[in-house]
Amino acid sequence: MSGEDLRQLYLQFGCCMAAIVTEANGSENIGTAFHVGEGVFVTARHVVENRQIREIRLTDPDLFYRSDLYPKNEDGSYTVGPNSQRMCVELDGSLKITAGPFFHPDPLIDIAGIKVTGMQSGAHYVPLGGHLDDWVASSDFVLTKALILGYPPIPFTLEPVLVAASCEVNANVDLRTGDSRQLHFILSATPRGGFSGGLAVSEYGGVALGIITQSLINNDQAPELGFFATTSIEAIYICLQEAGILPDCQKEGWDGLWDDTPEERKQ
Repeated sequence: MSGEDLRQLYLQFGCCMAAIVTEANGSENIGTAFHVGEGVFVTARHVVENRQIREIRLTDPDLFYRSDLYPKNEDGSYTVGPNSQRMCVELDGSLKITAGPFFHPDPLIDIAGIKVTGMQSGAHYVPLGGHLDDWVASSDFVLTKALILGYPPIPFTLEPVLVAASCEVNANVDLRTGDSRQLHFILSATPRGGFSGGLAVSEYGGVALGIITQSLINNDQAPELGFFATTSIEAIYICLQEAGILPDCQKEGWDGLWDDTPEERKQ
């Protein structure tokens, strides 16, 4: 995958990324969320659980204009004007939470969904893809490229800055989470706080490979000393479907699978 291909993924999906500023006990943290359609955002559970959400904002909503998804002028340039399609209503990308956060039914699974107002109708979103846990073999995706997007704090900056990094999938692992095993992808990137809730995009089809939830570490070491792990997309589907906020655009092609409850799907 070339640098040009990675940049195109960045231009297409960077506009879907939102920084979440939260506070608890006087401590302020920054996490990440991404738009999966119809004003629904996905993040990591630990980013928002037992914390007051002070702000959620798209930091780079105009990146969409520079991607091939937006019509350009004949000379290849792009023009953003009053009538241009926008990702959000507010020029600064600010959003307002109207419902949630909703958590995965398994309290040990680090996924949450929220619903907001402020997105334009038909705003661009990240497709989740079709690689459910049981369908992924141990070697699938290994040594393929991925793009990660999130908001690890950068010292001396005045506001959250979207950070993009190229990496590759090093391994697929099943981690025991709650009562079942859950697929995670191990990536070659350096784990940092603030990436939590962020997005890993696969080079195959430009779909979400997974959501960044944790750094796999031993003995409470610094996150940077652990493995960069992303939870696969099946947990996202279940979380949003259980909460009744799974967007219709993510149900397409599933022949009604996500219209059922998790219990009904097991029957």
